[in-house]
This record gives sequence, structure tokens and C-alpha cells, in this order.
Amino acid sequence: MKTNQSQLFLLHLMVVICLILPKQSFTADNFSRQDNYSVGDSLTILDSLVNFNKVSNNPLAVKYAFKALAVAQRSNSAEQLTNAYKLLGIAYYQNQKDSSFYYYNVAAKFADDSHSEKQKVIILYNLAAIYIIANNYKMAVTFVDSSIRLAESNNDYKGISDGYNMLGLIKVTTHDYTNAKQHFTSALKIAREHLLYEQLGVALGNLARSQFEPDTNKALSIQRDALSYLRRVRGTEEEMSNILINMGYLYVNPDSALFYYKSALSLSENAHLPTIMVGAYNNMAYSYMDKGNYAEAEVCVKDLAIPIALKDQLSDWLSTLYDTYSDVCIKQGDLKKALAMQKKALKERVYDYKQKAAEQVRLLAAQFDLQNKELTIKNEEKKILVQQNQLQKTELGLAIAALLIIISIFVMLFLQHRNRVKFHKEKIDSARRIIEMEESEKGRIARELHDLTGQLVLGISGMIENIEFSEPEIKQLINVRIKELGTSIRRISHRMNRAMIEHFTFSELITGLCLDVQKLVGLKINFEIPDELPELPNELVLHFYRILQELLTNAGKYARQNPVSIVISYQNDELSLLYVDQGPGFSQKEKSKTGMGILNIYERVKLVNGKATFKSEPGIGTRWEFSFPLESKKAIKS
Repeated sequence: MKTNQSQLFLLHLMVVICLILPKQSFTADNFSRQDNYSVGDSLTILDSLVNFNKVSNNPLAVKYAFKALAVAQRSNSAEQLTNAYKLLGIAYYQNQKDSSFYYYNVAAKFADDSHSEKQKVIILYNLAAIYIIANNYKMAVTFVDSSIRLAESNNDYKGISDGYNMLGLIKVTTHDYTNAKQHFTSALKIAREHLLYEQLGVALGNLARSQFEPDTNKALSIQRDALSYLRRVRGTEEEMSNILINMGYLYVNPDSALFYYKSALSLSENAHLPTIMVGAYNNMAYSYMDKGNYAEAEVCVKDLAIPIALKDQLSDWLSTLYDTYSDVCIKQGDLKKALAMQKKALKERVYDYKQKAAEQVRLLAAQFDLQNKELTIKNEEKKILVQQNQLQKTELGLAIAALLIIISIFVMLFLQHRNRVKFHKEKIDSARRIIEMEESEKGRIARELHDLTGQLVLGISGMIENIEFSEPEIKQLINVRIKELGTSIRRISHRMNRAMIEHFTFSELITGLCLDVQKLVGLKINFEIPDELPELPNELVLHFYRILQELLTNAGKYARQNPVSIVISYQNDELSLLYVDQGPGFSQKEKSKTGMGILNIYERVKLVNGKATFKSEPGIGTRWEFSFPLESKKAIKS
């Protein structure tokens, strides 16, 4: 499956953007000579090292964060401790969200003590990101709102713009696109007024989403503008890579798409962003499949993307990559291998759900723990701890059980849905093939009938010419009737042939069919057809015509004594047919015993996404109602 890059973009933009200095500026060796620096300088160096290593070498980032804490504790400054605990929150955010949540809360308390409101803006923003991961959007919005209000009171325009961007992302996640666009627009306006290039790029990248800009060319133009701003800011490789992947996703031409995916890959490799590298390779595989280069597509998935995902334990991406590899195998005709890849994809998906569930449980436990500690301060410590520990164990067990049940149900529903869709598609395809065979056979019969009719009419006319009639007028009348019969049969043969049907207008087909049935069968037909109809698809015209043929054939057999009513109408982009006869009808118990004619009608209705209902009872005749949806087009005269 081709990756929905807007979801990847949403996840990565939730993290606070911190300053990243050049790698060669600070290393572990020169930091060991920290006596040459003040506490503030040391913390600045460690801040850079934490942010630089948080993705590529997370254990090292954690190590630097604890060094920062040791430096801050020696200074005994609330402001420095705020920064140190914030760094611990940043370092742990990658792999241990519960620990990150804990350290950010500690940082928030020190920020209150030191009145460090600018730091508090960043801390609240990051706590909101963690609440989003816990699917607690109400708390996330509360924290972002607090961050924005605090940033406004300190004229922190970067914090304001970041906050509105995050509010927009929350609204996108909850499918509230109207408010999401308003928030992104507010973030863009603030960033533009104060020349905040990073925030400008992020806001424009979000506004280029298909939900807000359906025009592909305009969306690409917006994303180019976003890139131009992000290039001016150091450390925005992740945002730029995501935008490049989104741009490649919008291009229909696989070569153009590959250009942007490779550009994103180059950026992400330099910044060591494994998630984006895997996403780029995954989409490159589909572009190569579009070009028919299945060998290169296999290399992208098998030899490049999957090893990265395995190395970095990206189980969510592994499931997607095995799905993609399955698609490549199908293109190569190796269905056995494709099935094996599907099994691997399902296994990785289940494993990923379990991992995410475990992370959610740990994060919920951390949130519950924080609440418990606050309650402990207000009440008797021992009693509250006992009660809360019992409650925590119960809730934790229920949460784990519920999550496992939800995961199991989700997997079962997913498999059932996929099987239903596949079965339905196969059923429709089978019906279409059967009807195509039927149309082909009708065409063959029509050609034979046309050829045979001409010979028979000539033969019978010759025989009659050799017969002496007492009255010449009778001989002449018989010849006329034979020629009329031949003409009618040839018209019928034309309408049996699908190729000939496409040469008539819809009105000519229906009118001709009704007149022929009246003439040949003697059935009286009252029919209405609008003077103006929209342009109808050939497939709909064919199936509509065959359905009406079947109804009139049945009427000619069983309801010839009374008139048949046919009303065709067009209203609200829908073509309708009402058919009523006064034949003998049949009971509902006989409905299951109906012949192939009625089953054929239903199959044809399904093939054009129509609806059909009929009602019949002994002695009251039969009534059919059909409706066929149409795309809205200008009406033309039929």
C-alpha cells in the first residue's frame, strides 16, 4: 500500500523544534573540558548534543541529558534545572513516552518556581504532544491553549505559531478540517508577520494538504514555498523530507515522483531519519512498479527499506513494507511469495499493535501516577497510596485486557472486511463476464438472424410470385406483410447486437423496442420518455435496454391482454424506470423459484450501481421500479 504521508507528517511535526548546532562544533571529547565553560555555556552545549543525537543515537542523548542535570544540580538554579529536566523529556520522548511525561512535569514545576515563562511555553507544548499520543485530545488542546496564552503574554511569536500549528494537527486528527485550516492560517499569519521561516514552512506544508487544497498544481506550489522557507533554517531536514515525499506523492508521472522521493531520501540519510528513509523507499517502490521496473521496486523494499526497519525496530513500517513487497511479488507473478509476505505483514501489524498498546499503557500509568501523587499531597499519604495502588492495578489490568481485545477484534474485522471486498469484487467480475458472454452470443445470433431473414424473405416472396391468386390484391398484401416482417426482424437483430445498439440514441432504442414489440407480439404499450436527457454512458444504455427487453418479453408471454405502462424519468441526477403490467402476477413464495430472467435483471442493475425493487401478487400484476445514479451533466435533447 502506498504510504499516506500526511499521517507521517502529522506525527513528526508534534515534537518541539529545538536548536541544532553543527556536529563538528561540540563533541564528547571537547565537552569533557567543561571547566572552561560556565554553567550556562555547558547547558547550551549539552542542549545541542541532546537534540542532535535524540534520533540517531538515543541512548547517547539520554546520557547527555543526565550530564546536563548533574551540571544544573551543582548550580542549584531553578532556571537551569528547568532546562535540564526539559532536556530529559526531549531525550526520553523518542522511546519512553512515560519517562518523558514525568520529566516534562518536573520541568514545569521548576519553570513555575523560576518564573521561566518562555521555557514553560515549550514544556506545555511538549506535554500536549504526549497527550496526543495517549489519544487524550481534550487534555492536549488544554495544554496547547495554555502554551499559546502564555506565549502571547510574553510576545513569544514562535511559541504562538507553533501552538496554532499543533492545534491544527489535532483538528486534522479528529477530522475537524474547518477549524484545522483556521489554526494553520493563524500560524501562517503570525509567522509571516514576524519572519519566522521555520513556522512559515510548517504552516504552508500543512495548508498544502488535499483536505484544504484539492488542486494538485496549487498544492505543489505551496509546498515549494514551504521548502524555500525551511531551507533558511538549520535543523529542518525532517520537515523538508516530509514535504518532498508529499510532493512526490502528488505527481502522477513516476519519474517526477522518483525525483522528489530521492531528494527526500538524500536529506533523511544525512540527518539519519530512518522513518523517513523507509517511507521514501516504500513510495519509490510503487513508482518503479508504475514504470514496470519490478526488479528495482523489489530492491527498494527488500534490500533497502526492510533492513533499515529491522535495524531500528520499526514494526509499524515493517507491516507496510511487507504489504508493498507482496504487491511487487504479485506484479512479478509470484503469488506464493506474495501470500508469504502478506502473512509477515499481518504478523508485524499485530506485533506493532501490541507494542503501541504497551506504550499506551505505560503512558496512561504515568499520567495516573502523576494524578495519584497530586492527590497524595492533599490527603493522608498512606490511605491514598493504598487506594490508588489498588485502583491503578485494576485499571492497568483492564486497560491491557481491553487493548488486547480491541486489537484482536480489529484484526478479525480487518480480515473479514478484506475478504468481503474481495468476494464482492469477484462476484461483480463474474457477473460482468457472464453478461459479456451473453452479449457476444446475442450478437452472433443477431448476425445469423439477419442473414437468414433476408434469404427467407426472398424465398417466400419467390414462392408467392409463382402462386396464382384469384384476387391480385391479396397477393400484393401478402408480399407487403412479408417484407414488413423481414424489416421488423432485421431491426430486432440490430438491437440484439451490442455494436448496433451503440449507433442509436437512447430515445430511438426505447421507442423502437416498444414499437417492435407492439407490432410483433400485439402487446399494447403506453410509454413515456423525457424530451431531454443527459448524456448516458454506453454501459448504462446497454443494460437499461436489456432490462426493458426482458420485462417486455415476460409481458408478451403472460400479460398480453392488458396494456403495459412504462415511464422513464430523469430527476436529481438519477434516471428512473417504472414498469407496470396487469398480468397474472405471482406470490412471494414463488419469488425464490423465478427463472434466470429476473436474476439477470438484478445482475445488470448491480453492474451499473443501480437499485431495483418489484412487487407482484396473484391477480394484481407486476410492478418494477428502477433507479440509476448519474454524474451531473448538462441535459441534452434525446
